[in-house]
Amino acid sequence: MADSSSINERDLRRMLDVVSPEASADDGAEMPEQVLRGLAELIPCASVSFFVMDTRRGVTLCQQQFDLADLPDDSDDALFFQAYWDCVACCYPERHNEYDRVTTWLDFYSEREYRNLLMAEYFRSAGLWHELLVTLPPEGGLERRLMLTREVGDIPFSERERLLLTLLRPHLVTLRDRVEAVRRTVPVLTPRQVELLRRVARGQTNRQVARDLGLSEGTVRKHLENIYARLEVNSRTEAVARMPEARLG
Repeated sequence: MADSSSINERDLRRMLDVVSPEASADDGAEMPEQVLRGLAELIPCASVSFFVMDTRRGVTLCQQQFDLADLPDDSDDALFFQAYWDCVACCYPERHNEYDRVTTWLDFYSEREYRNLLMAEYFRSAGLWHELLVTLPPEGGLERRLMLTREVGDIPFSERERLLLTLLRPHLVTLRDRVEAVRRTVPVLTPRQVELLRRVARGQTNRQVARDLGLSEGTVRKHLENIYARLEVNSRTEAVARMPEARLG
């Protein structure tokens, strides 16, 4: 993961690819998939995630993740929210209403201090250590964030990489706002979510869906939670009723 002190022409071209019309076209995802892939190509990392959280209730409403490393399938949301308010690196934007920074926990803690936090335990359980966090303005009281991570033993993210994300941030905000504008009019599910909901409509259990799609049961549950949040429903029956096309095929 070589670094340079300046941004070069190759960086600029990759930045343009991230926010190009093709990459930003609505594909039904929370954040266009090509955006996550483009960020991973721009800044070497183990994973790129986009998530929406209700931190007051301790709930992740949706999470979209693009992994480049072999990471554990499931994360412990309960541990994350237990640690959230005691980790300044996580709750700083919310506590101070400051959403225009790109940050890492090294901005707030020394390595030794961070290792003693419960949040560090959460990251270790996920196979990760370093993070570069892009906070988008909250929407309806919900936190919206993009996060790039690296594994234990990798080098921290550099100031140059932080600058790349800082320059891209306004465009990422615009992309997400566009997605949410569509969400407010027509519920859109990703192809994977439609496939999962179709299996639910056939009466398959979470275990059967997980087996057929090669997922863990925890991942299936998380997909269903995302589907419920997107369709604004509370059950499998309501979700299928809201999306009649799920009964097709």
